[in-house]
Amino acid sequence: MDKDSQDVHQVLNELKNKFQEMRKLINSMPGIGVSPEQQQQQLQNLREQVRTKNELLQKYKSLCMFEIPKE
Repeated sequence: MDKDSQDVHQVLNELKNKFQEMRKLINSMPGIGVSPEQQQQQLQNLREQVRTKNELLQKYKSLCMFEIPKE
């Protein structure tokens, strides 16, 4: 295959454009600028929230303040 052919240049340009699009997508992803330490802290906070909310749900269920429909 000839390195200077029009087909090769076209394919290379298409590939270059795809890389540029992917870079834009990656840079627009939420949390891309957050350090691993910050991510771990956020994860820990979210896990604590889930634990607390599960405890509250169990507490409310045990109070029988409302009926849970049976399927």
